[in-house]
Amino acid sequence: MRFVPVLVAVSLAASACGGDDDGVATTTSLPVSGQIDLSLDPVELADEYPAEVPIPVALLILGSEVLTGETNEIYEVTGWHAGESVEIGRRYESVLEQLGYEVTSRNEVPDKLFFSAEDGTWFVSVGFFPDPVRLEGTSVGITVVPIGTGSTG
Repeated sequence: MRFVPVLVAVSLAASACGGDDDGVATTTSLPVSGQIDLSLDPVELADEYPAEVPIPVALLILGSEVLTGETNEIYEVTGWHAGESVEIGRRYESVLEQLGYEVTSRNEVPDKLFFSAEDGTWFVSVGFFPDPVRLEGTSVGITVVPIGTGSTG
């Protein structure tokens, strides 16, 4: 497993989600009542995740999978961020555009942002929305698919 280098431009303070100064997120627990465990236990990004596709800095990665499709591998990342969903989504969108991605679809409402972007090599589909379980912070889902490879990894 490895951590993919991420872009500082996407970052909110790592300390806001339990990270340290080097931008690597650490385990954070939110105070809750009841019997549901809402601790945020991060995992490492899958080794196979493409290094040239950034993820938002200070994203606490809660899931990272590589799925084998009919013609290629699909990379799924889920996570949590302490910041506000639309703001984080706009920052990530801006970073992708700066890297040459073209936003091909976009849907923004007051508290949610979903968009797809591609750069000729990668198709990236993301969603940023208020965390429905913890009732605090932002849930993030990222799907990355290679464009036009026609074969698995």
